[in-house]
Amino acid sequence: MHRHAREGYPDECCGLIIGPPRARGEQEDTLALLPCKNVQNEMHEKDPEIYPRTARRAFLIDPFEFERIARRAEEAGEVVRGIFHSHPDEDAYFSQEDVDAAVPFGDIPAFPDAEHVVMSVREGVVLGQKVYSWDAGRKEFVESELEILEEAGA
Repeated sequence: MHRHAREGYPDECCGLIIGPPRARGEQEDTLALLPCKNVQNEMHEKDPEIYPRTARRAFLIDPFEFERIARRAEEAGEVVRGIFHSHPDEDAYFSQEDVDAAVPFGDIPAFPDAEHVVMSVREGVVLGQKVYSWDAGRKEFVESELEILEEAGA
């Protein structure tokens, strides 16, 4: 995730975290981090009224790529476990735009079991990240704890 955020800077990066459905035990799952193409600039150029933000301040995962990844995950018995993106030259927080994108149906997220990782990237350096999970009782995203390990040499 961090590498993708650094490479995408000064634009927002985005991607999916795929893995088996959450187990109810203490076992650790192996998750796949899949960087995706941010098509926000393309959509902004096509229709700036509907897509007023550029990739510097917003992300949109390529819908065809998203569908392909989700279909392969389903065929493998896996699910979308997380969605990640970066905030260039901003703090790591779940903005109102992030909430609006994650909860397109009013009070039900598109992926209620998926965690959302937001990374702060300043001058091409990832300074940190925060993780947000859906709280069904409160009907809002709340900050949660998740250890993110940087791969060796990243």
